[in-house]
Amino acid sequence: MVCLTVNGDIRWKLYLEYVPEMRPVGASNIVSDQNGALYYTVSWAGDGIFSAKICRVSYALTSHPYQECVTNTKLYMNIQSALAINEKFNLLITAVADGTFESVPAAINKTSLEIMWINRENFGAGMNGHYKVDSGTGNMFWIGGDDNLLKFDAGGNKMLSGDTESGAGRQMALDIDRETIVRPWQNMTDIHWPLIVSSWSVSKTFTLRWNWYPPKSISGNSDISQPVMDEKGTTYLASLPLVFAINSDGKTMWTTEIATGKEIDSFDLISWCSAANEQQRVMYTVSGSATFHKGDFRYFITSVHMDTGKVLKQINVNGLDAGKATPSCPILIGDDMLYFFWLTGEYPDLVPLKIVGMPQIKV
Repeated sequence: MVCLTVNGDIRWKLYLEYVPEMRPVGASNIVSDQNGALYYTVSWAGDGIFSAKICRVSYALTSHPYQECVTNTKLYMNIQSALAINEKFNLLITAVADGTFESVPAAINKTSLEIMWINRENFGAGMNGHYKVDSGTGNMFWIGGDDNLLKFDAGGNKMLSGDTESGAGRQMALDIDRETIVRPWQNMTDIHWPLIVSSWSVSKTFTLRWNWYPPKSISGNSDISQPVMDEKGTTYLASLPLVFAINSDGKTMWTTEIATGKEIDSFDLISWCSAANEQQRVMYTVSGSATFHKGDFRYFITSVHMDTGKVLKQINVNGLDAGKATPSCPILIGDDMLYFFWLTGEYPDLVPLKIVGMPQIKV
């Protein structure tokens, strides 16, 4: 784990706690609580054996962080696991491996780092999903490996479930009142597998609110960014050549072209990920070559005004054009900095991590 200052200097480095005769095979995202403590999980495997740890890093804002880890094999999850924090009930929510499902949900006490419950009757968020937590009620939402939306209380009890269709990943946006979700998906009952964006009510019952059907220029795409929703309930997505906004009633607010057909074909461009600064009303979308692309690569970040769709700036990311890369979502710090990192190369070769920082666009 590495901590960088705003200027890109390394404040500190912490090494994963070593497990003899094993190698790290999976890790979660990092989450932070209100006191600034950091949490993450890491999984290890060897010759027919495996292990896992939940770790807490205290004093992360100083030059002398303190790391403590608890070993618990039940937390094992290969490659990547989702991790979220439930401050209301002092819990960490994660996904763990299961013999029946690809993953199942689990809750960890944030203080003792002990497992409070594992629900083996329902799919967890898996390695491509996220847990979303209602800070007021402590209720939790996610889309499992069977494409069902699940709503759980802090005790691990299912409150609601419903089919969100299939395809296009398991990312969703949850509105500020925690009453509706929006998710893009692919209609696999149609021979062309067209993209659709749908909204469901998740307050008391699971009910379809609306379907949004994209224009021809993107309806046949298989890639689309994860949805980003603002406080007004407007959802923003990207699927090249377009970035677009859908209001809370399922109506198109605007669409903007951010790449030409020639560029898309030449570089096998896809939409990787997006992030938004709601205060500045600026959305940043990462576009770049797909992992299967052969030849010259291209990666760029497009900033778009969230109210009008106007392109404010397009930034080519240096260093990613030299070969195959796996880009991340942009990380926005306040109104000042944007951080962007990526992995280069392919396993089993070394896969170095690279990161760049740049000022955010001022509107």
